[in-house]
Amino acid sequence: MKEQISALREQMIKRDIDAYIVTTTDAHNSEYVSDHDMVLKYMSGFGGSNGTLLVTQDEALLWTDGRYYIQCEREIAGTGIKMMRQGDDRDPSVEAYIGEHIKDGGTLGFDGRCITKHMADRYLSKCKRKKVKTSVAEDIAGKLWDASGERPAAVYGEIKDHDIKYAGVSSPDKLKSVWEAVKAADCRYLYLSKPDDIMWLYNLRGNDVTYNPVALSYAFIDAKDRKSVLFLHKDGLKISAGERLVSEGVEIRSYEDIDGFLSEYVYDGSVMLDIREASVKEYDIIAGRLSGEYCITDKTNPTTELKAVKNDTEIKWMKEYFLHDSAAVTVYLNTVKSIMGVCGSERETELCKKLTDKGIVSLPEDMEHYEHDFDEVKAGKLCDSIRLSVKDCFDLSFTTIAAYGPNAAMMHYEATEDSYVRVENKGMLLTDCGGQYPGATTDVTRTISVGEVSDEEKKHFTLVLKGWLALMHATWIEGCTGRNLDILARQYLWNEGIDYKCGTGHGVGYCLGVHEGPQSLKWKYIPDSYEAELKPGMTITNEPGVYVGDSHGIRTENTMLVVERFTSDGDRYLGFENLTWVPIDYSLIDFSLLDDREKKWLCEYQDEVMEKLSKL
Repeated sequence: MKEQISALREQMIKRDIDAYIVTTTDAHNSEYVSDHDMVLKYMSGFGGSNGTLLVTQDEALLWTDGRYYIQCEREIAGTGIKMMRQGDDRDPSVEAYIGEHIKDGGTLGFDGRCITKHMADRYLSKCKRKKVKTSVAEDIAGKLWDASGERPAAVYGEIKDHDIKYAGVSSPDKLKSVWEAVKAADCRYLYLSKPDDIMWLYNLRGNDVTYNPVALSYAFIDAKDRKSVLFLHKDGLKISAGERLVSEGVEIRSYEDIDGFLSEYVYDGSVMLDIREASVKEYDIIAGRLSGEYCITDKTNPTTELKAVKNDTEIKWMKEYFLHDSAAVTVYLNTVKSIMGVCGSERETELCKKLTDKGIVSLPEDMEHYEHDFDEVKAGKLCDSIRLSVKDCFDLSFTTIAAYGPNAAMMHYEATEDSYVRVENKGMLLTDCGGQYPGATTDVTRTISVGEVSDEEKKHFTLVLKGWLALMHATWIEGCTGRNLDILARQYLWNEGIDYKCGTGHGVGYCLGVHEGPQSLKWKYIPDSYEAELKPGMTITNEPGVYVGDSHGIRTENTMLVVERFTSDGDRYLGFENLTWVPIDYSLIDFSLLDDREKKWLCEYQDEVMEKLSKL
């Protein structure tokens, strides 16, 4: 990677750029991007989903969050790039570093398509007195990758209808809700660049990003005239989907037309957009066209908030598909126990036999391949094979994480054919996995014993379990955000001076992205971040964990649905309902650390798992 950094510095000198930024995002601020858009990985070697690389003539620094500290250090070793801990007081933030080190009148460069307006403002927030300029017109790092001849081509897949049978609400009805939200904000127009929001709004699904059934797209909506323009790669649009959209009054244009359209449009009203999602390039184009009383109104996309609250049809399908998905994960975990010669629960083993005998879940035909020298790669492939055998499962929702021993301490570790370890008859195996269904996107993690475990591992597993149970059974008054609830999951770990460097939960999409906002569970206040109220119909994960470097990692994760519990004195009280039904490994529990109420909760959950899966 030293060659890439050197080549970038040469180009910076030619353009009089003092510091240049490369991020993991694409032109749509996506968390997961196509191989073609993995510019940061090409420049640094780091393959995580969150990273910011800052290159000057003297230093190269890469910021990432706590999920990736261990992974990042390993992947950038020997490159001359220094890892910086994002959100950790031990290291300055990107903006603080820029503010301190860039010279007066200096130039900060980045690809204006791949940096949001919000992030661009943050980068410049600490150097206002230095009159720093920006150079945002050119993707210098991307062009270096193009010139190498090694960059994967951009590939665009099929775009098809998302059946109303699963959507529950028609696209015209969704548009009506969006129009009203735009007008309520005293705006006339809405600009959208989030593919998952656009797929939801127009009842479409695509195949442009691995594991994410989205098509890269833009939308421009006129709430006054009730018109909308959809920009996508038309060659991939199925005829039936195109005909439906046209019949609904949607104008379909080529993906590449977006800049020209925004540059030439005659605006007769204010524009609503979310600066945390819209690129600085598109923001500047729109802002440059507005005059007089019209302005840009920064507000969370109404599509994001509407999409987050699942309708009755979506909830019905989620409950069905999550149950089948849970059956697959349960069979997988039981099969791993069997391969490793570790005794599991008799009733779970009997249940798994029935699930496979009935064809609800199928084991691979080449099971003998997995039964010798079992390793992390085989574990991941076994999990994927079993899940994809479930009816209607058409893809994974992310790369399966099967991490054994110390590797599980890396939250987003990925074993490969070139880098993996053998699973031995001791310690724990962590598996984080999910599937895509027409009526659900799933996400579940379980940690199981594969042999003898230490007292410390049992203690840590039980502390995680206590927080997981406490959050699962939470009741709160309407109006709370995830920050009000996060401590329920962390309290037992914090009492021991232990923390996990990530959120406790994230929203989950519906046949869309496995990570979906605006809802989340996190403890830390982040200035300028949007905290969403938890509302009935939202889905969110419950995934506390312990990560001990060079030793072990533990995570227990369910996806849950926010529901109304009861009303009292005019107030509404909410809680969670489980969507995930996968058993907990009793052999990892130190029962002396559980009180009677927790034991009761655990037994009730285990019994309900058996009852629900048996009904299949």
